[in-house]
Amino acid sequence: MFKVSDMFQSSQKIGKIIEKEYAATSLTIACQDGPEAGQTVPHCHVHIVPRRLGDYVSNDDIYSDISSNSNELLTKSDLSEPKGVDNDERRPRSEQDMAEEASRLSFLLQEEFAN
Repeated sequence: MFKVSDMFQSSQKIGKIIEKEYAATSLTIACQDGPEAGQTVPHCHVHIVPRRLGDYVSNDDIYSDISSNSNELLTKSDLSEPKGVDNDERRPRSEQDMAEEASRLSFLLQEEFAN
């Protein structure tokens, strides 16, 4: 049976990998449980977002991005350099970029969860 503790223990393991892979100094971990909390899909899931000082003009702006239906969240959290909310220099990621990222993360996750 699935337990909430399992989900958050997994989130911590995944978060370590995300922090290393994206050179982040912190994480925002958010769970929206129910429509009044901003849940947009009817199942339990966690958002794990790499963070760095100055990535948002106002630290809490990330929550409106998480709850929006925008596909820009991953672009905004590209931590190669700090980006503000209104940064026009973001570029869309190609399917190849996303596939390479998924493959790299899959390998790292398999290693982490094997331990």
